[in-house]
Amino acid sequence: MKKRLFLAALMAMFIGGAKAQEKPTFKFYGFVRNYACYDTRESMTSNSEQFYYMPKDISLDANGEDINAQPNMMLLSITTRLGLNVSGLNFLGSKTSAKIEADFAGFGTSNTVLRIRQAYAKMEWKHNHLLVGQAWHPMMGDMMPDVFSLETGAPFTPFSRTPQVRYDYVNKGVTLTATALYQFQYTSYGPDGASFNYARNAVVPEIYLQAMYKNGGFQAGAGVDILTIKPRQSYSWNVTEYSPVLDANGNPTFDSEGNPITVGNQATKTFKCNEAPVVSFTPTLFASYKADRWGIKGRVTYAQNAAHLSMISGYAVTGIKENGEQEYSTLNSIGGWIDATYKQPLKKGNLLFCCFAGYTKNLGCENDIVGAIYMRGEKNMDYMWRIAPSILYTHNALQVGVEYNPTTVGYGKHDGDYKMYNPHTVTNHRICAMVKYNF
Repeated sequence: MKKRLFLAALMAMFIGGAKAQEKPTFKFYGFVRNYACYDTRESMTSNSEQFYYMPKDISLDANGEDINAQPNMMLLSITTRLGLNVSGLNFLGSKTSAKIEADFAGFGTSNTVLRIRQAYAKMEWKHNHLLVGQAWHPMMGDMMPDVFSLETGAPFTPFSRTPQVRYDYVNKGVTLTATALYQFQYTSYGPDGASFNYARNAVVPEIYLQAMYKNGGFQAGAGVDILTIKPRQSYSWNVTEYSPVLDANGNPTFDSEGNPITVGNQATKTFKCNEAPVVSFTPTLFASYKADRWGIKGRVTYAQNAAHLSMISGYAVTGIKENGEQEYSTLNSIGGWIDATYKQPLKKGNLLFCCFAGYTKNLGCENDIVGAIYMRGEKNMDYMWRIAPSILYTHNALQVGVEYNPTTVGYGKHDGDYKMYNPHTVTNHRICAMVKYNF
């Protein structure tokens, strides 16, 4: 009898505990977004021409006409987004949350492949926050330009979402961040094109460290991104193989001093690669201020091999050893941007005015280049600038906007250390219109 009473009490305790347990809350969100973009010339783009980098250089045909001076236009809705936020449960004294977010701009045989944008779990204690999963790269996730174009200020600013383990210490407006990351969708360049394998083969994760201060509408911070990649796992190299010279009877022959006579033959062999990895440092400074109706933001980034951050840089072969192994040096650039916004309330909805300005400059390589160049962007770019005014009207769930985006590039010829000279300018005029329904 006592045993039955004990079991009944134990079951009641578990049932009561289960009823008292917190339940997660789910919040779906997203939008339907359509972009229409008109360009006056051929350009370097991605995401079916919606993510804009730079106009292509002049390419003359047999009649001396510029092949790339061709207008084009597109209308697409592949950046339509679906997301789910989950919250409401505790773990070891922390508040937990999770996010999964997707759109239709993935890569594959079709241009409408569902892709993961963000997918992470987060734990928040009073001063300590831990995030694990794919999210915005912390170098740009804490402060983005207010433009509505898809590239969001790139390539003048870092742009990336990537798998990561991020730790934040938050206290009295100060946030200290340490993050370990690996590449996935936004990758480095190398002998096999764009791939996350160069970072994976280096084993060492990408490291990002940042300090940031917030007080009311003011925010400022500084950080540095440290990337290690291994361009090659193996390589092929021509070697000379020596074989003895035989007489008519098939016997080895010797010279007058009694040394065997040999003949050399060239052969291509494959070797395991023991090259030193490419290590790069990309520091950044940023600040912003927001008042009631207006705001201003800016960032400056010195980029070393920051192709994985959608910036114009990379690395090059600057030495070849006798055994065929290579030495590498980073291609460096500096990029900066500033944007100003003003919000005007209306009887129905509001207008947001924004003006974005960006500039990036190629700084060349620390050593003379003797081999291949691996980088994002056109290889003969000297500088690039963009001024992009936009206006966005919002009423309830609907947003309609127009942006004018002229981008000018100075293209030149480079010397041994990849510094350009005698540049000529090429400009593309992009007009982008957006219709977006939020839910």
